[in-house]
Amino acid sequence: MKKIIILIVLLLSVTGCTFVNIEDKEIDDVILSAIESSNNDFIESYNGYKFKVPQGFEIVGKKENNIKLLNDDDTYYMYIDLISKYYKKEINHENNKDAFFTKDIVYNNKKGYIDITEREDRYYIKAEYNYAKIEASIEKRNLNKAVSNVIKMLASVDYNDLIINTMIGENALSYQEEEFDIFESKREESYFMDYVEEYTSKEDEKIKDEDIIK
Repeated sequence: MKKIIILIVLLLSVTGCTFVNIEDKEIDDVILSAIESSNNDFIESYNGYKFKVPQGFEIVGKKENNIKLLNDDDTYYMYIDLISKYYKKEINHENNKDAFFTKDIVYNNKKGYIDITEREDRYYIKAEYNYAKIEASIEKRNLNKAVSNVIKMLASVDYNDLIINTMIGENALSYQEEEFDIFESKREESYFMDYVEEYTSKEDEKIKDEDIIK
């Protein structure tokens, strides 16, 4: 056993390989690694799109194209913007001067951004890329891991143009009126997470009512 361990150490020394904790990396490096990554995460498929769910994540709610995911004590909200995908809309992003970290993302002819702000003892992540959005409230110790997972999910979204064109097509106006995006709350009046808490509590009450009816 000792010989095996010594051999592994020697191999690592010769090849120059080192193990680096993701939380010790620069956020820029984390973003680049995540967007270029190819992994075997679980693929979740819906009508017109699919995306990869990182290991350890659980989908706990879905309303139209809004998806709620949990990972440990961190909550993620994802929105797939099929209308923007259909019309190939460009992202308009202004850097947040008060943000802990902000960056525009340009990769494979796709544009996006990520903003990270501090709120009490947690970080708040807002990212958009590849016609999808994610916002998350995370523990500070999980920052880089969370950034990596957010970028991986956004970059992994794969659209079925045939289905999207069939779904929207000539019904684009009516479809857009019916689209529901929890990210479009009035941010000047309240934080996104406060809005989400209200939204999810109503959904929980609705589920409880349905259980009682049954």
